[in-house]
Amino acid sequence: MPAVDRIAALPLDFLVIGGGIGGLAVAYVLSKSGHRVRVLEKRDLDVPGGGHRVPPNLSKILRHWVGEEELRKVSTRCVGTPFHHLRTGNLVGYLHWKPAVMAETGGEFLMMHHDDIVRMLYKLAIDAGAQVDFHTEVTSIQQGTDRFPNPSVTLANGDVLTADMIIGADGYRSKVRDVVLEEEDVAKPGGMTLYTGVVKAEDMLKDPELRPYALSDEWPIWMGPHRSVCGHPVRAKKEFFFHVYSWNGLDGQEQAGEESWEELFPTEKLNLDGHGPKVQRLIKMTPHLIRTRFMTRPGGIDDWVDSTGRIVLLGDAAHPSFPGGSHPAAMAVEDAVVFGSLFSHLRTLDQIPSFTSAYQELRQRRCELVKLADIANAQMVSMPDGALAEARDEDMRRRKDEWDEGTLKAQFEEIAEIFLYDAGDAAEEWWVNWGRFSEIAREQPHVVDFSNFATVTVSEE
Repeated sequence: MPAVDRIAALPLDFLVIGGGIGGLAVAYVLSKSGHRVRVLEKRDLDVPGGGHRVPPNLSKILRHWVGEEELRKVSTRCVGTPFHHLRTGNLVGYLHWKPAVMAETGGEFLMMHHDDIVRMLYKLAIDAGAQVDFHTEVTSIQQGTDRFPNPSVTLANGDVLTADMIIGADGYRSKVRDVVLEEEDVAKPGGMTLYTGVVKAEDMLKDPELRPYALSDEWPIWMGPHRSVCGHPVRAKKEFFFHVYSWNGLDGQEQAGEESWEELFPTEKLNLDGHGPKVQRLIKMTPHLIRTRFMTRPGGIDDWVDSTGRIVLLGDAAHPSFPGGSHPAAMAVEDAVVFGSLFSHLRTLDQIPSFTSAYQELRQRRCELVKLADIANAQMVSMPDGALAEARDEDMRRRKDEWDEGTLKAQFEEIAEIFLYDAGDAAEEWWVNWGRFSEIAREQPHVVDFSNFATVTVSEE
């Protein structure tokens, strides 16, 4: 149940800091359930971005929200992933995204551009009644007090805005996170730098060797020592996006940059040694790349809700994702669906602590496990030359040559936990099992029915 069709009995005023995928998604879900939502975004919709793999757990949400026809206009269904050697371009193996497997998940594996997802969510949010303010920078966040519990924000122009709750959806380097944790964020290099580019399909069509990639329904991956490249069509094959993953500087590329999607890096400065000629030509088709550095937080982010219970983190602000992974967009939208579903049940203010606690409980472990899967997959295709890489290649060749129903079953079992997940169902299950009973207890605290309990006799010895 990816959509909320319930109007909250007690509507709140929400300020959402950050108008990216997570911020706009939660603005839509909350607005749809009757809450008053204002999104504050320091930029506008025209920001640098690349492609997203949209797995079934996300595609079924978007399909429910916008319909099959609208989704098809800006997406391509992925049919498979060919694995190549980065240096030679030789095909190693092929992973089929079988229709039978995808049908079991209730969704499809799609390929989309970041900008198209954002614009889709923006239209949903404003049509549902949310207010989205662009070029509106938040300079500070103030917690509420016992006397005045509502939090507030100060804008760059000096205005102060107050709300019942604030949602920090402001990304990797979140200002809201510092307030929630009550300390400055400490991040350390995670060993990988990502370079993202987008090229026009019409330019690739002029190159006989690149033409098939522009026209395909596939997500190819090129594997090399300490570096890998992947890409796929976006915008219904009008463009082609790619990621270059560089690990620990062992490929000769400087490990620098910021944990953001705003830094432009000249393509000519990227070290392309060890890349096959086709991949080199593809990368050189764009003058600039987006450089994003993977950062880790050794202590983790234990708290997603501040001490007052009125300021909450969402998306990369709560659980910074692995740059270039297949699931960051899905995790942010799932966060939004769970949060919005819980708050569609709001009747009294004293329910807020249980809802925010349930939100973190339902989401934190899943986001951690999915991120670890993204990291493991990226490391697997960037193994150094040697026995482990050879064993990987042999396993891929076997799967390509010996695909059968047993392999189909094994593949489904591997992906089921991630792809079958339904964020709305997870929230509703919590409500049925826990939330509604606490609500009944608050409404009738003096009523206790002992009629169903057996009589207890205490004997003396």
